[in-house]
Amino acid sequence: MRYPTFDQPLRISRPRVFWKMAKAALDRDRPVLVQIVVTRRCNLACGYCYEYDKVSKPVPLEELKARVDTLRKLKAVFVTLNGGEPLLHPDIAELVRYIAEAGMVPMINTNGHVLKAQLIKKLNEAGLFGMQLSCDSLEDNEVTEKSMRRLRPKLELLREHAQFMVRVNGVLGSGNPAEMEQVANIVVGLGFGFQCSLMRDSSGQALPLSDEALQAYLRIRALKGRLPQVLNDNFQLPLARGESKPWKCRAGARHFEVDGAGLVHLCQPKTGSPAKPLAEYSVQDIRSQFECGKSCSARCPIAYAHLGSRLDGFRRQQRVGV
Repeated sequence: MRYPTFDQPLRISRPRVFWKMAKAALDRDRPVLVQIVVTRRCNLACGYCYEYDKVSKPVPLEELKARVDTLRKLKAVFVTLNGGEPLLHPDIAELVRYIAEAGMVPMINTNGHVLKAQLIKKLNEAGLFGMQLSCDSLEDNEVTEKSMRRLRPKLELLREHAQFMVRVNGVLGSGNPAEMEQVANIVVGLGFGFQCSLMRDSSGQALPLSDEALQAYLRIRALKGRLPQVLNDNFQLPLARGESKPWKCRAGARHFEVDGAGLVHLCQPKTGSPAKPLAEYSVQDIRSQFECGKSCSARCPIAYAHLGSRLDGFRRQQRVGV
């Protein structure tokens, strides 16, 4: 891991972020949230994950910077760095700084297991706005290695050093529901936000919760300070019960994913569509996807898809496509 030296720390304030979101609300041609894969390599091997490998090299920094330049031209608001495990990228702090200096808001999704105090401080200086970590159980099991036993020391480091927002996500259904409830209580007790996600089937659709898991989820939802209201996960309630939720997904417009090869995809479950190089992605593509409803949306549990589409619930969609 290389730790760059910055001339001075860079901080992105919450009022500045709110101002960017207000401007995006008035301009439907602006992406709200773009996720960029910086490496497919991961240091874990969770049973439900197929987004990683053990051998891939990180995407070269200059290629990533070129993609950030394109997102700046598209006036994206948030840019989230994904993997694999993004903290394995040797230039992760420099990339965060480049995003922030380009006028966008840098975020990271990580399992957090490689965090050290020096790296946290460099991410502070680079201008990281928020980090989401994953934790599914108290101990490792046959499904997940994202356990609180491993993560707790890293959360303590973050509590001591992080100047950016920290949130933990757990996947309900990947372990014992009672353990997930304990994980949530530990996280909230440390002063961090906690988000529950639902297990997905092979097509990316939400799997309904068992009665036991549903009751645990309802108790987790009742925890004071679990999530700020703007990030509420109310959309998951009908999905957890096995029901559908009608909404207008703006994948490919307000939010999309850029893979390691630089291709744009609607979201991770819809990899392969439209699979167009980011360098060629235009406002016209954004407008077309904005108007195109998604046939998979009724049972979609992808949190960033719902969050990225919230600004436009009152706007019409003309047709249903992929």
